Amino acid sequence: MLLNNRGTNAEAPQLRGRGTTRKLFAEGFTLVEILISLAILAMIVASTFTIFRSASKSWQKGETRSQRYQNARNAVSRISTEISQAVINSNVLCKFTGDKNKISFISFVSTDSGVFELSEVEYWLDGAKRLLMRNDDVEPDYDFGTYDHSDILSDNVSQLEFSYFDGLVWLDAWNSDEASGVGLPKAVKIKIRVEDKKAKEGETFEVIARLRTA
Repeated sequence: MLLNNRGTNAEAPQLRGRGTTRKLFAEGFTLVEILISLAILAMIVASTFTIFRSASKSWQKGETRSQRYQNARNAVSRISTEISQAVINSNVLCKFTGDKNKISFISFVSTDSGVFELSEVEYWLDGAKRLLMRNDDVEPDYDFGTYDHSDILSDNVSQLEFSYFDGLVWLDAWNSDEASGVGLPKAVKIKIRVEDKKAKEGETFEVIARLRTA
């Protein structure tokens, strides 16, 4: 057996080294601690994903609502503009008629070329499909039963109502043949309600179009 200068066993440092290694292993993470750490990490990841998904759904819902309302505002603006341009000319068949859910008239309408032309226009609601429809006849034949084509002006529309002001009271219907003066109402009130696909939420838009020739 070899002795160092201090008279101790030369293998003693090696034994101390083994003891230190065993001590390091003893101070490491146990299996239970690792499992608990993984469980906490999984909870944090799940919570983060839930928050992100909720925020994403809220953002998409807000975008859809904003687009739906913007379409409705554009539709109301177009109807109001065209009604305000309505005319009664010398043609005996030229009329302005309407009830609570439909309106038909002759108006100056802007074409794709930017030129205003006399056109036969009708607005009505397809209640079954919740579609706001616009009928148009660029070369009016003054027959409100025939049109060149029909367009979907806006979807998800659950209500479309018109009322007509004769200068004194608001009426539910109008017929230029029976009206006094130029045969046009002083103003037309337009009311539209748009809702989501499940009809759980919606918003109502209302505007008054004043006729320039009234």
